Amino acid sequence: MSLKLIKLVFKVGGLLAITPAKMGKRGLFFPSKAYALLWIILLTAAVVVSAVYKKASYENLTSVLLTLSVATDIILFVFNLCTIMTTVTKRHQWIKFFKILKTLQSNNNEHLFYLLPFLITNVIFVINFGYETYLWSQIMGAEFYKTYAVEYFQCYSQFIVYFLVYAFLKLILDNVRNISRNINRLKMQPNRLNNCALKALKTDFLALAECIDIFSDIFGSLILLLMGFCILQQLTYLHSLVVKSSRDTISILVYKIMFITWHMVGTFISFFLCDMIEQGVRHVEMVAHQIETICVEEETYFTAARFFNLNRKTFLGTVNALFTFLIVGIQFENFKI
Repeated sequence: MSLKLIKLVFKVGGLLAITPAKMGKRGLFFPSKAYALLWIILLTAAVVVSAVYKKASYENLTSVLLTLSVATDIILFVFNLCTIMTTVTKRHQWIKFFKILKTLQSNNNEHLFYLLPFLITNVIFVINFGYETYLWSQIMGAEFYKTYAVEYFQCYSQFIVYFLVYAFLKLILDNVRNISRNINRLKMQPNRLNNCALKALKTDFLALAECIDIFSDIFGSLILLLMGFCILQQLTYLHSLVVKSSRDTISILVYKIMFITWHMVGTFISFFLCDMIEQGVRHVEMVAHQIETICVEEETYFTAARFFNLNRKTFLGTVNALFTFLIVGIQFENFKI
């Protein structure tokens, strides 16, 4: 993963006021507060208009689906607001975060096809939402655009955050692996073991630990909201897949499966990357102790707004809660019938 790719993402995200505008030689440049406020006003107005058009469809939902749908819309709106506010209020953390990444990245080679991941994921996004537009515009007509037009902005903002979280975690993972290779080399070649080499490794490791803390500070709350949105959205679609409606066609089922897959991968891939980074950190600490050197004393882990750690256990717990709620929802619907 390359910092050049992050620069490209910033150019897109900066237009929406959800990321720093660009990354130059002097550092990061941020959208103005007035520009961010304008986006907040436009977003709020668009969500209110969308809610008015959604009112008729809400009235036809069962109590379970109504609760899930309203909660999903609220979380998505709060997420979009928090994304903009994070860019405005956490400039110091962003600047420090990139200063550390540049230091750690200086010894890594840039990949020739560094733009490819962003291009591919954009193509997948366009295919998913292009299919959604085609499908529901055929069913709802012009009402679809009146009701759901704002969600194009909301979901693309969500996609930018998905990609940034993935890109930053890949950068951190690459640096953990680089440190791991260097410390393994020192272990295998004791003749190269000297104070300068160990001091350089310790400096990189401490910088990496600080980088992880800042990442959790910037993205922890956003990941928590993404996780909440993903769970609620998946419950809504899984409920409709299990409790079949006469309205559901093969095309709608395909759309729901595509949507579920998109958000599951976007949300939970970060947990696996966090887990891989933690395992790499533990390996470095183990080797450091083996060569009687303490690289860092404090625990290093990813958090979601300091509520819980992000790793494979988080994913398993989420899946367990999702299916438990789904079973309860189905039983509730059957009881009403």
